[in-house]
Amino acid sequence: MNTAEQYIQDLFSQKPTFEKEVMQVSCDEDRKEIMVLMSKEICNESDIASQVNFLKIKSIDELDFSRVNIIFVQIILAELLSLLKEKNYTPDQIESIKKNKENLAFIYTLVQTYMRRFGAEFYKEVINTFFDLISIADKADKLSPVVIEAIAGTKNKKSLMEQHGGGQILYKPEQAWMRVKQARDDKNKKVQVYQVEIVKLVRRVDQLKLQISAIAAARVLRLEDVRNVTPSLLLDMFTEEDDIHLHTKKTMFSYVSTGEPCNALIQIAQKGYAQANKPQDKDDFKKISEFFRKCNSTNTKYFIDARFDEYKQELLIKSDRYRQERLKLQTLRERPLDSFESTLKRIKETMLFNLQQF
Repeated sequence: MNTAEQYIQDLFSQKPTFEKEVMQVSCDEDRKEIMVLMSKEICNESDIASQVNFLKIKSIDELDFSRVNIIFVQIILAELLSLLKEKNYTPDQIESIKKNKENLAFIYTLVQTYMRRFGAEFYKEVINTFFDLISIADKADKLSPVVIEAIAGTKNKKSLMEQHGGGQILYKPEQAWMRVKQARDDKNKKVQVYQVEIVKLVRRVDQLKLQISAIAAARVLRLEDVRNVTPSLLLDMFTEEDDIHLHTKKTMFSYVSTGEPCNALIQIAQKGYAQANKPQDKDDFKKISEFFRKCNSTNTKYFIDARFDEYKQELLIKSDRYRQERLKLQTLRERPLDSFESTLKRIKETMLFNLQQF
């Protein structure tokens, strides 16, 4: 038996080996996570999405979960084939593995195990589409007939709000709409808080990067480079605030070291003042001259080095904070609406039980 054949035999010998190699899972937390991901794909992108997604059906009578296990098999099989291509198996070898009935039976048995242990994750994704269907109505009286059917039931299907043990958790469609609206509004407010914080962090990170690069560039400036600056360029740097290139140059020159470099810029500003005809230009050159006089008193090597180290340290902190906030925002966006409203949580629990009996 060659290595390729041995690998396939080992792969289909034990479920943990197959899970680790093909599905990249090794514990129950991983299994639950992969189940959620596959469930999202089935509900939104698969061939049976039109049968399991409330946004896509026209009546709850169309809900059909009979092919769910087969679609799970197809998703896992696709991952297997992708892995084999990466390992340079030939098309003939892959086709043979794909059509092997024992291999397909192995995957199907694995799927059955997942559905027994984590099947609730699939039905939760189905219910999330029910909340999404309610969300798209801007008013309660514009709710989809499917929502009304889910609450009242149809000739062929009982209400999905019928609690195990008797009674319904919800009777009026407008109650469902209001609960979803409250949950959605709460979620959006929390999202906005993170978005504002992230925008602030992005702005500060960009500022710090500019300061760091400006100091690095100023350190290698030669006196000749400074003296070659024209009065008109100096004026543009300090007056054209919307020009990013000029703003970057201004920031760099603001870190020119004390002594001859700063004195050269002061002289250029004074020359511009003498040559200017417009009162506004004269006033601007006067301010520029004063700016570099202040730089001449502050931009010692110790001061510049301290600022450089300070900015680099803050950049590390702000960049890490940015990544954390982005992750929190992503997690928040992925949270279902029922996690923001207690009644929706109880509705989901009731629907979960009923859909599993469908």
